[in-house]
Amino acid sequence: MASSIATPRLLRLAILISGRGSNMAALLKAEAEGFFNTASGQGFVALVLSNRPEAAGIATARAAHKPVCLLDHKAFESRHDFDAALSAVLQAANIDWVILAGYDRILGLPVLSAFPDRILNIHPSLLPKFGGKGMVGLSVHEAVLAAKESESGCTVHSVIAQVDAGPILGQARVAVLPDDTPESLAARVLSAENALYPKVVRHHVLGA
Repeated sequence: MASSIATPRLLRLAILISGRGSNMAALLKAEAEGFFNTASGQGFVALVLSNRPEAAGIATARAAHKPVCLLDHKAFESRHDFDAALSAVLQAANIDWVILAGYDRILGLPVLSAFPDRILNIHPSLLPKFGGKGMVGLSVHEAVLAAKESESGCTVHSVIAQVDAGPILGQARVAVLPDDTPESLAARVLSAENALYPKVVRHHVLGA
């Protein structure tokens, strides 16, 4: 008699990038090592999408044999038109979860409404500190140092319409050293991001 135990459905993840894709690489490495195959569910990266055709992370995704979509935002007349096209691509690929990994655009209603509570982002500070519009890249670490903070870190959060304001799902803390520069602090925070993101995806998406 055939077993009546259902095989967990594979959850299809899309990773959105705009640059080098360090966090994407960390997620792909975790997937290759079986980190996302759990008793409660399984997930895999079904698509990598970049809004910048020159993004360095595209080569990393292709080397991992992942389907890649290049959707240049500059080819669209409006932000809404681009977001509508982005939403259509993700839905056509039967994506379950959207994972932002260095994606440099604010998602609009066409994407947010298609994936409610199913979009994750990682931010290079301990939100709610040093979040919101303009807090990207080195600007975040410059602000941390200017405020003479003793620690920084990174935050994984659910994406909502308000920038960096969604529910916090996980954080990792990084000490600020006396001789830190924005670049040196950024490097240590990025290392923490690479370790944290796969863990939060595994727990929040797969319930493991």
